[in-house]
Amino acid sequence: MVETIQLMRQVAVKAIVTENFKGQVAAEINRNLQQIDAELQQLEFKGKRAIADMEKRAGSPAPPELRAQIETIRGQVEAEKLRLMQLKEEMQAQNQALTELPVGSVVTQFTVENPVEVRVGENIFQRLEGGEILVKDGVIQEIRI
Repeated sequence: MVETIQLMRQVAVKAIVTENFKGQVAAEINRNLQQIDAELQQLEFKGKRAIADMEKRAGSPAPPELRAQIETIRGQVEAEKLRLMQLKEEMQAQNQALTELPVGSVVTQFTVENPVEVRVGENIFQRLEGGEILVKDGVIQEIRI
């Protein structure tokens, strides 16, 4: 009979908010916003071009099946535009929340997995209870396991 087994548990990596942290996160958010704007422009351009090409090939008046394809493309472009606009709004909200974060507060950045050995007779919930790593400007300040 096996007496021990190795399992994975979640460990939160938390950051102490500093001006440097806020600057780095703001720069990342701004890069993401620029990427979204570029994707929106590209989507608009490609959608218009695809529709124009289809209309040009079909001549006038366009057959009903082609009009249906054009409407499908328009719908797909609009749905993707909506998704990107929602993502942009989320990024802008994150940027606003970032500016309101007080220096010295602690935020969870991400989680990592950590192996832990459990033995027969131990309380599994206590053993798997997540730990945390506290960082300040990327430097580990404390490990709580």
